Amino acid sequence: MASSIQHLIPESQTPETLVVATEEMWVQEALNKMIEHNFSQLPVVDKEFKLKGLITSDSILMAVSCFKTTPDKIKVSHATLKPKTCRPDDELSELLNGLKEASAIPIVDKVGKLIAIVTNYDTAEYYRQRAEDIMLAEDIETTLKDFIESAHKDNEGNIDKDSLQKAIEGIISSSKDKKRFKQALNLYLNSAQLSPKPDEQLIDKAFEKYMHQKPDVKAFNDLALSEYIELFKCLWDKKYKAAFKNLEWEAIYKLLDEVRQTRNKIAHFQEVSSNQHKHLKFCADLLERHRPAYEETPSLNEPVIPIIGGEDVVYDSPEKLLQPGGRVEVEFTPINRNINLNESRYAPLAGWLDFEAREGREKIPLTFEEIEKIIDDKLPPSARQHRNWWANDSVSHTQSQQWLDVGWRVSSINFSEERVVFSLMSDRQSAYVSFFNDLQSKLHSIDNLTVKPAMNLQGRSWLSVEVSSAEFPEITWIGFSFARKSRFRIESYIDTGDQSQNKCIFDNLYNYKAGIETKLGEPLSWERLDSRKASRVALYQEKASIMNTPEDLAKLQDWSAKMMVRFYWAIAPYLHNSLDNA
Repeated sequence: MASSIQHLIPESQTPETLVVATEEMWVQEALNKMIEHNFSQLPVVDKEFKLKGLITSDSILMAVSCFKTTPDKIKVSHATLKPKTCRPDDELSELLNGLKEASAIPIVDKVGKLIAIVTNYDTAEYYRQRAEDIMLAEDIETTLKDFIESAHKDNEGNIDKDSLQKAIEGIISSSKDKKRFKQALNLYLNSAQLSPKPDEQLIDKAFEKYMHQKPDVKAFNDLALSEYIELFKCLWDKKYKAAFKNLEWEAIYKLLDEVRQTRNKIAHFQEVSSNQHKHLKFCADLLERHRPAYEETPSLNEPVIPIIGGEDVVYDSPEKLLQPGGRVEVEFTPINRNINLNESRYAPLAGWLDFEAREGREKIPLTFEEIEKIIDDKLPPSARQHRNWWANDSVSHTQSQQWLDVGWRVSSINFSEERVVFSLMSDRQSAYVSFFNDLQSKLHSIDNLTVKPAMNLQGRSWLSVEVSSAEFPEITWIGFSFARKSRFRIESYIDTGDQSQNKCIFDNLYNYKAGIETKLGEPLSWERLDSRKASRVALYQEKASIMNTPEDLAKLQDWSAKMMVRFYWAIAPYLHNSLDNA
């Protein structure tokens, strides 16, 4: 970004275009100029255009009040302030510090002549422009990813990961290394005056055997913009040239490469010119107009909208949800996805999508208006302007974290119709089923404990089991769940249906905290959840996601089975004692 003040001076502003006042001018005349141009201040200069001060709406009011007169009776010199000034090559921090105390800073040369005036509005506009540059660059990259993924979908509309992986391997090849190998070999033959032309097939065979190393293939979302452009190039002639009215690849490449260079400037905090900004806007608009056709799916006439109660839970049954024209309270079933419905205004959308998954829906089109009804709030303007707002980004976007955490992704977006399609990530569903099935097998084989599932596996991110033993025949409910922020937990979820009783049980249990944690050998998370009905005692494992490698997931299952045994024997005696006391 800008390092000197020069970059913040609007291009349209020159000394000749500046609106100024002089000391001999009547205040009323200066005030008329301010009103005409919608300014709250004017620089005051002499005949040589040297800065003498600044007259502002506040300084005029002060002068009028102190002199007990009218603006047509006093001169500008009577209401002039001595402002902080800056030079155009000063550090930006100098200007920002000055704007803390004033709404405008005059910019002068070394002899004090006025060059420009920078206001709070100019500063805000500059950073708004830079933010828009970043969003446009992200829009372009996200839309390119949409084009690429759309071309690698199977007959059911799901992304064919094998096909996409092969395409990535194709662009991250060893062709450059092979070319250099041939050049080195030719140089040796020529230097040794060995005239026979080398056999290309033998060269390839030698390279593959002794020189070739299979490149490390990055995940699709980890590719650089240049690599997305290469993938797009591979698809151009067969997939997208016709959709772009037979535009030649050379033309689209020049445009995309210009975007790549501009994006690199943004990433390195360098200044972006107005022409580069226009290129970004043109490219984003072009790609948006020619994006893959909208996926036609039967629409929901009226979305079912739950009333939010703030629990870490999911919705119980469709009969207890809002029907068109009325509002009813929602009943909740505890120990499910870790949706804290108060943490984000988009959390209700996550809860709504989670319920739709339980009802068997795999693809859902929603208009922006329907989403606003679900979240009971307005979408920001950027949601209607930038493709990147809908990117499936689990790191930097609050909104996408919500739908990704419950296993949904945005598969299509149409700005002209203000419609988005959410698709259930079937690979994640099957991964949950596989993980918890394998975990149940390990839990069943535990000696001296009887472990029974308390639910049928349906691709949820959690599992609840009933545990009992000869010493404690009463059932102890223990939950396992993939929680937010890449964590996995084993938990005792306290919910008798009565909030005061739940808190009483938790408080009784907390009295034994030291003994429980000593027996477990690990610290626990004691979550009273005062604003909610239930409470929770949990043991967390960090860096645990269902998208981890099979080896890591197997280790997580082993950890879960081992720690559940210790968790049960540490907490069960005190839990049942607390239940009896409550």
